[in-house]
Amino acid sequence: MIPSLDLSRSVDELGVELDAALRDTGFVTVRNHGVPDDVRDRYFDAIRAFFDLPLADKEAIAIGNSPCHRGYVGIGTESLDGALGNADDAIGTAVAGDLKETLDTGIDHGPDHPEVIAGTPLHGPNQWPDLPGFRDAVETYRAAMIAVSERMHQVMAVALGLPATFFDDQTGDMMYHLRLIHYPPQSRATPAPGQWGCGAHTDYGSLTVLADDGVGGLQVQLRSGDWIDVTVPSGELVVNIGDLMAIWTNDRWVSNPHRVVNPPGVDRYSSPLFVEPPYHLRIETLETCLDADGTSGHEPVVVGPYLLSRFDGTHSYRNPLLTE
Repeated sequence: MIPSLDLSRSVDELGVELDAALRDTGFVTVRNHGVPDDVRDRYFDAIRAFFDLPLADKEAIAIGNSPCHRGYVGIGTESLDGALGNADDAIGTAVAGDLKETLDTGIDHGPDHPEVIAGTPLHGPNQWPDLPGFRDAVETYRAAMIAVSERMHQVMAVALGLPATFFDDQTGDMMYHLRLIHYPPQSRATPAPGQWGCGAHTDYGSLTVLADDGVGGLQVQLRSGDWIDVTVPSGELVVNIGDLMAIWTNDRWVSNPHRVVNPPGVDRYSSPLFVEPPYHLRIETLETCLDADGTSGHEPVVVGPYLLSRFDGTHSYRNPLLTE
């Protein structure tokens, strides 16, 4: 059972509960999160409208056309199975690509943005479909979800004995990648043996905030190794940590593997907001999480190159081994 947290409570109260949950499963659901129902409903209508477009229209904004990892990802062109933070990514070893299609978006950076001028990867413009109201629905929803992530970061910081604004006060701009996902039913996309809607993986950044359409299909692996189905109460969001938190916390909080099973007879839609620290930030274990002798089991990493290495292990447009 995934714990449910009431975000209207104080960060001190929530910090204790969140710490226990993240030590155990790495996942919680949250209620009273502040995302208006009408904003969420309009956004999911926009998701369905995009994936209902002809394939040629979606492929016109394919992620391979983007210099900053933004755009459409077709069915079978991403292979997340084996993309685990506690082991080398199993590049090219998945049976087949994931049975899902996505649209990857981020904060729109114009040509005058300092990181765009500097040529920093993962910074630049989105590719938008020609759908009336689509961009506004996405950006309104993203802003509401970013507010949820900021609240969660406050709770996480307090749980670790840090100032509430620690994570959001890091030097540089936080990266917020909002992904729109469609899982076709198995009746239209029959999986090969060992193939999943979304293969077993851990997330990469610090935090993920996910909404789905209530159809189900998300499964999480417990510390025992058992897989459980995640039932998300109506109106709640799923929150889980990414692999960078294991470095920051010296394995106090470790991301749990999770996967998605395509439903048999209906389409499934979901949308995670992946929250990642600033591109140039060096992540090293927090003083409050060091071992008794002042050491850590993790070497520091720089966020940007780390994220790019994870994308290289999962996206066929970045890795020809995944197309062989």
